[in-house]
Amino acid sequence: MIWGYIYIGLIVAVTATVLWIGDRECRLAMLTLVSGSALTLLAVFASGSYFESTDVLLVSLDFAVLAAFVALALFGRRFWTLDVAALQLITCTTHIAKALAPEIVPDIYSAGQGFWAYWQMLLILSAAIYARAFAKREKHIHGTA
Repeated sequence: MIWGYIYIGLIVAVTATVLWIGDRECRLAMLTLVSGSALTLLAVFASGSYFESTDVLLVSLDFAVLAAFVALALFGRRFWTLDVAALQLITCTTHIAKALAPEIVPDIYSAGQGFWAYWQMLLILSAAIYARAFAKREKHIHGTA
């Protein structure tokens, strides 16, 4: 249970930071991640499955988040968006693994689902920090206020 609180605290802090300092792509990616996380939590409670088996609602949700990240990567200006989409693809692959091997322990399946979100947060936060530094440098070089 403590990991849930740590995740919530971390995602709230990273989201606030990215919304404050990030560019459009960073904000879109972070809001997609937050939405996906919140909807996953609601889907788990609604289905009551708690990762004992693959759930159509969870699978659909993760693939919808993948589609959003792929769209961001295809239409974005930065390369880091490809990495966020790739990490979401790994998350989606865990659903396929669970469907093919139902004997996977629910805790392992759950961990495989949530683990990659931490790396996605780190990537998005890093991109926001870089975007902020780049914008400040450009403003300083060109002398605009």
